[in-house]
Amino acid sequence: MPTRMPSRFIECGKIINTHGCHGDVKVEPWTDTPRDLIDLGRVFVGEGEAKREIKILRGSVMQGRFLMLSLEGVTDMNAADSLRNTVLYADREDFHLEEGQYFLSDAIGLPVLDGREGREGIVLGKVTDISPNAASDIYTVTTPDGAEVLVPAIPVFVTEVRPGEYIRMMPIDGMFENGDATKEND
Repeated sequence: MPTRMPSRFIECGKIINTHGCHGDVKVEPWTDTPRDLIDLGRVFVGEGEAKREIKILRGSVMQGRFLMLSLEGVTDMNAADSLRNTVLYADREDFHLEEGQYFLSDAIGLPVLDGREGREGIVLGKVTDISPNAASDIYTVTTPDGAEVLVPAIPVFVTEVRPGEYIRMMPIDGMFENGDATKEND
């Protein structure tokens, strides 16, 4: 299977409001922990590969899940308000992933292979969305016939992730019974 080239920038949060009158912003982080975004020291804004770097001057965790950030060049409420609803990006090189970790965005679009004995190489579909959930992330797998199957991203179902290549799953009986699964090499 061909390997996809990942984008240099990945979405890491969104400015959802202003905070105070000195230009601070309230951010919903999209990282494993809110502190991970602060520790980056910088974020990027803008479209495509022409993004602008903004340094994080200081930050703190609010209510256990939001951030209050002070950003370089954002010094008053009007400047902060102009950034409301702005998606923040990180340079993937700024993260240090442990063995077995991967960016969720790198799983979107990957083919999902059946991991059950005797069915290896069967393409069940492809990951089209990932939704966060309290217990685990939920992968939306779109089958070859267009049906959507929701699969909890837990080891009993998701047995192998090869970013840029494929995801192997162990579905329970009936989970992908659509009749249109195809061999990997077709």
